Amino acid sequence: MADSSPIDDAPPPAAAEANATYDFSAAAGPLPTPVIARIAAACRNWRGCGSALSLPFTSEACRELMRDTRARMCRVLAIPGTHDVLFLQGGASAQFSLVPLNLLGQAGSAAYLISGYWSRRAMEEAGRYCNVRALDWNGASDWEAPWLDERRIAYLHVTSNETADGTQLRELPHARVPLAIDMTSDVFTRHLPWERIGVAYCAMQKAIGVAGLTLVVVRRDLLGRARAGVPCVFDYAAQSTNGSRVNTPPMFALFVAHAVLEWIDASGGLPAVSTALARRSRQLYKVIDSCASAFHADAPSAVRSPTSICFDLRDPHRARQFSDEAQRRGIAGLAGHSKTGGLRAANYIGTSDAAISRLCDLLADFAAPR
Repeated sequence: MADSSPIDDAPPPAAAEANATYDFSAAAGPLPTPVIARIAAACRNWRGCGSALSLPFTSEACRELMRDTRARMCRVLAIPGTHDVLFLQGGASAQFSLVPLNLLGQAGSAAYLISGYWSRRAMEEAGRYCNVRALDWNGASDWEAPWLDERRIAYLHVTSNETADGTQLRELPHARVPLAIDMTSDVFTRHLPWERIGVAYCAMQKAIGVAGLTLVVVRRDLLGRARAGVPCVFDYAAQSTNGSRVNTPPMFALFVAHAVLEWIDASGGLPAVSTALARRSRQLYKVIDSCASAFHADAPSAVRSPTSICFDLRDPHRARQFSDEAQRRGIAGLAGHSKTGGLRAANYIGTSDAAISRLCDLLADFAAPR
């Protein structure tokens, strides 16, 4: 279902870049410029079917869009046939409940690796449905839990990237039980060991789209374990059987995700986008570290997140001055999470080199002696 028109990766004119405002908020990632142009055109007319904003999900065009989006997702992330790809709604926070409701089966407990704010949130929600065993991460680069007994522990849940804390699990844990992974903020940063993963879920607005679409990748042999009484729209097995069409899919969000996946394919796939993301994060961390008189990074270097770059001012009395200067230079969204404070720059797939360069210039100039 590839569009016949090529993806134009040419950068926007220099004047447009100079006047752009770059938003580094962690809530949602920016879309690449060529993708925005393609979406804008599709909102007027998409392949003679009318506006992409109001395509009926019962149409064959939308069925084909879902099939191709699923196929592209499997190709980009190397998802094997042992797993199914579901397109759901409710965001990642809904999965805090739906993971235990779908995966517990006969087991009465689940284990949660606590690495920061969002893993705690996930554990607290799961505690409404089962016994939870909290495990301390301690920043280990290669964490193992061979002692977990799959007869009693249904899964080990991890949050691969903590957006509020600025840390990433560089290696996913090894355990006898299936992994359940919230990968909302770093899903396209690396290859994944699917042989260890029971379910991976992501709210797509940070990575490849707009709010409304949640990706759930579930191992097929784990389907059918849902607790009795779980509504069909929240039952992984029911959604799998019906091609994610038990209820109306979020079609426009799916369309946007498809457009970004096309752009990823044209840009060189996962290796290319993950390499570019890593390069941008190294550039920004290097500047933060070199401006140690004014700033400090929150996370230890060994576990620093490539997508959630958390840092702070050495002198909190200069916070207003820094905010005013950022606004003057067309930089927004640097406030840290409400529970942790400080500063934070989100570096998602659609973040441009120009945005990172402008932020680096701001930090260097602000730290320069006066």
